[in-house]
Amino acid sequence: MDTDVIKTSNLYTKRETKERRFKKNVQNVLKYKYMYLMLIPLLVWYVIFCYVPMYGITMAFQDYTMSKGFFHSPFVGLKHFKELFGEEDFWRAFWNTVIIAVYRLLTQFPIPIAIALLLNEVRHHKFRKAVQTIIYLPHFISWVIVASIFITFFSPETGILAAFFKDGASDLLTNPSTFRPILILTDIWKEAGFATVIYIAAMASINTEHYEAGVMDGAGRWSLMWNVTIPGIRNVILIMFILIIGKVLTWGFDQVYNFYNPMVYATGDILDTYIFRTALGDNKFSFAAAAGILKSVICAALLIISNRIVKAFGQEGVY
Repeated sequence: MDTDVIKTSNLYTKRETKERRFKKNVQNVLKYKYMYLMLIPLLVWYVIFCYVPMYGITMAFQDYTMSKGFFHSPFVGLKHFKELFGEEDFWRAFWNTVIIAVYRLLTQFPIPIAIALLLNEVRHHKFRKAVQTIIYLPHFISWVIVASIFITFFSPETGILAAFFKDGASDLLTNPSTFRPILILTDIWKEAGFATVIYIAAMASINTEHYEAGVMDGAGRWSLMWNVTIPGIRNVILIMFILIIGKVLTWGFDQVYNFYNPMVYATGDILDTYIFRTALGDNKFSFAAAAGILKSVICAALLIISNRIVKAFGQEGVY
């Protein structure tokens, strides 16, 4: 009898808790109703451009043709995935993507942190703002323009480098061995400043009392950087790392597509350019869709794994 009473009381307690949560959520929605209304255009945009196109995933399991469409193209199951694993060009693009992604990770991740730490130590306010603006501006230049500038600069016939060499300069953008370094250097030049702003903003939120306590203990600027600044932005660094890992295989289509050419496919062709060329150049829509799904699954797995690793060390993840 007592057990039944306890169970009944627990049910009532859970029900009351749910009702309280529901009422509290309703009150919050009513209180911040204008903020929720501002989210509607964003949600509509995501539904139209991110979720509705996901129906195209069915293309990977069909022999899709534009004349028959999604509803009448024959279903073939995993046929295209099996062909994909036996395709030499796909594996070349896959390993190129992995190698370039590792290079980007080793440069694009630590360099903005280092720049932000250096700028944080600059005491001349105007100089710091000037440097920050200069390195931030390239982010707003499209890769089409950046590629045009560098292609013209490295041209073996009319480029600036050719003017300094009597026999002409070698075309670095058609040389497979130099194509990857050009990608990494131009990516650092264009994007490092934008990531730097995020870390500088995180540093601004560190309590100044920590620095004052460190100075009282006799810590120098180098010691303050290692013991106050870096621990103060550790969560931001880890979140940025998780986000970079999640997009590691989808990173750089605009850049590579505007820089590369058939002569550097051996080292410069990545998954995104391979999918684009296969779909629109060879009209293999289903084959390209299968490659896209495989790439997305790998990226999702990397995101989940990196997030769990960060949480295992007691830090906050992205979810």
